[in-house]
Amino acid sequence: MDTKTRFYYHEWTSTEDARLTTIMLDGMRDRKKVLELFCEASDQLQRTAKSCQNRWYEIRAAKNSKAV
Repeated sequence: MDTKTRFYYHEWTSTEDARLTTIMLDGMRDRKKVLELFCEASDQLQRTAKSCQNRWYEIRAAKNSKAV
């Protein structure tokens, strides 16, 4: 029996990135909690909340590095 944990990485598409961005920005505008937004995004995108959180921070970091 293999007891090692296996992780699978599924690429994010530009459509999923756009949907995540829409969920996050709309939710922040409505003053929802960030954790609540990650849970909402995970339901809609069929991913874990942690995966949505990581991707959101990657998107923000990429935007901030372009702004400088």
